[in-house]
Amino acid sequence: MTVRADAHIHLFPGGYQDQSFASRPGVSIDEAACYDSLSREHDVVAALVVGYAGEPWCEGNNHFLIEQAPRYAWIRNVAYIDIDRVPDVDELEVLREQGFVGVSLFAFEDQTASLARIGSAFWSWLEQRNWLVSVNSQDEAWNAWPPILERFPQLRLLVSHLGLPPAMTTPPGPEQAAAALRLVTDLARFPGVRVKLSGFYALTTPGHDYPHAAAWPYVERLVESFSCQRLLWASDFSPCLDWVTFPQTFDLFGRMPFLDEDDRAAIVGSNLLELLEDL
Repeated sequence: MTVRADAHIHLFPGGYQDQSFASRPGVSIDEAACYDSLSREHDVVAALVVGYAGEPWCEGNNHFLIEQAPRYAWIRNVAYIDIDRVPDVDELEVLREQGFVGVSLFAFEDQTASLARIGSAFWSWLEQRNWLVSVNSQDEAWNAWPPILERFPQLRLLVSHLGLPPAMTTPPGPEQAAAALRLVTDLARFPGVRVKLSGFYALTTPGHDYPHAAAWPYVERLVESFSCQRLLWASDFSPCLDWVTFPQTFDLFGRMPFLDEDDRAAIVGSNLLELLEDL
């Protein structure tokens, strides 16, 4: 039996509403109950629930996640943080008491100045407690992280969706893949950084092009830079379900000829579980 641990899912009351199937007329979904059934069928023992409250439809998501945690043993909540209003140390302690195991930051190019203004107390608190820092970002915005990581090299930064390199219709060559991931692979010099292998539907055109072979050179480049021990499977539930089935979010690793059985077991399960054990 393969034990799995999912490094990136979302849970919202009424479902994910950003032009997804959950927002279609006639659809009513309890995402937590749905994921619970999938977790039992596919042996997922832990899942990082990435909070997001950056739009009016999902305000209060952190509170919703707090309510869900007692219902399901697999939940590991990561609190959404407004990058312009980061909590102080006392507020972080409250989040820890509420069961959160990390923070979720959405830091795109227009927000890098705000990221640079975050004080040392915030990063130091996270680093000292081994909290997970899930980051959604893209392109030049990844340039904002080396100055932070140089001061806090053990910060456990989790890069979402391979860092969102360009979507491909055909596999890029090694040099093209390396160039597209240059700012992400530069972060490999910091020991706390991990990369989530998730959101493949956003990395190939069309998005339903399972097994997303056009994005495989990206994975090969990340293996070269980080090793398989620093890569994490993440389903990106429930947005992924507009494009692929849930099992396809991890079955594609079995089709990648440059990964062996031990590599796959580490990526889909043990790597994340080891991070969670250190909290």
